Amino acid sequence: MKRYHIALALAVLAVLPSCKKGLLEEEGLYKNGVVEFQSSDTREISAFLEESSPVTFFISSSKKVDEDVVVNFEPVRDTAVLNAFNTANGTNYWMLPSENATLESTSAIIRAGSAVSDPITLDVDIDGFVNGAIYCLPLKITGTNSTMTPVPGDEYAYVVIRGYVYASAALLPGYAYFSMPTTVSDPNLSLEVCTMEIRVKVNKWASSNPYISSLIGVEENFLLRFGDISCDPNQLQLAGQGVSITSKAHFDTDKWYHVAVVADGVKQTCDLYINGELDSSTPMGSKGINLGQVYNSIFAIGMSEKGRYLDGYVSEARVWGRKLSATELINGQCSIADPKKEAAENKLLGYWKLDAENKGKDLTGNGYDGNPSGNISYTEANIRCPE
Repeated sequence: MKRYHIALALAVLAVLPSCKKGLLEEEGLYKNGVVEFQSSDTREISAFLEESSPVTFFISSSKKVDEDVVVNFEPVRDTAVLNAFNTANGTNYWMLPSENATLESTSAIIRAGSAVSDPITLDVDIDGFVNGAIYCLPLKITGTNSTMTPVPGDEYAYVVIRGYVYASAALLPGYAYFSMPTTVSDPNLSLEVCTMEIRVKVNKWASSNPYISSLIGVEENFLLRFGDISCDPNQLQLAGQGVSITSKAHFDTDKWYHVAVVADGVKQTCDLYINGELDSSTPMGSKGINLGQVYNSIFAIGMSEKGRYLDGYVSEARVWGRKLSATELINGQCSIADPKKEAAENKLLGYWKLDAENKGKDLTGNGYDGNPSGNISYTEANIRCPE
């Protein structure tokens, strides 16, 4: 097994925020100092693994210590703890199985004169990981051999393991597409809120009027596309009844992007996201999002108005009957681990893997299978996400 360390050192807590410092002073903790895992604001310790590897992280103290301090911690396999974290942060992490994770120690030493511990190593074996699943191991500081204590409420950290996904993709050569005939007039696709997303790489922009390269949706109702007579061919646009929004960003050819629109017909807002980052927002004048509508063409990927084809690659596409957060868009951009579960519990309406194995089948079980039309070919399963 190839071994390499992924160090996850973050800023040392040499200066505590004034609000936290005040709380600790009130509780008599600031004078003695406190310890906590080095992590993000949401308490995550994140790593991308391409193969089984050690993950290295640290514990820090609020001040340099005069003598060695041993900090004890433990893995927490209580699903209630992970569920509470997922609920609080809008994530859907899976518990890292015990057979896939080995802590080399459950204590760390902060050496005299330092405010950062020696490295802590978690050996992670990715064998058996489910494509698209993000795994998490909660950790909890249980105490020290000194008067130092954990920060109240911050005893926990969450080691989050993301894997790269390798997949095949469909090549749409400018005159091919997927259409979804069972969407027509389906009342379940008349929505008040909606998230629509697709992962795409463009070979060539449209070069003739109206300069549109269609991505996903229904013309004259809710359609994600590149280009229009009102914008450049390499700008993303959402067009439909009561809403039109164009990206600030311009896109490049030969580069993979995850693009999404999040629309709320009740609050009347519409947002465009690129790779999980908000690009543009606009008021939405219509409460109706009807993906079962027919306007010359039905719901499709890579086509609208019986033309306006995409010249490029598509790998993933989804429609939800709810608003996804930026965190959800980022975490789910490469794959969904259990689409039927997401359909049953989280309003995933359609999920299309546009690859050599599935060829546009709807993996939710809702039956919105895509019919391939035209000369569609598929790549080898060597496209990495994220790039």
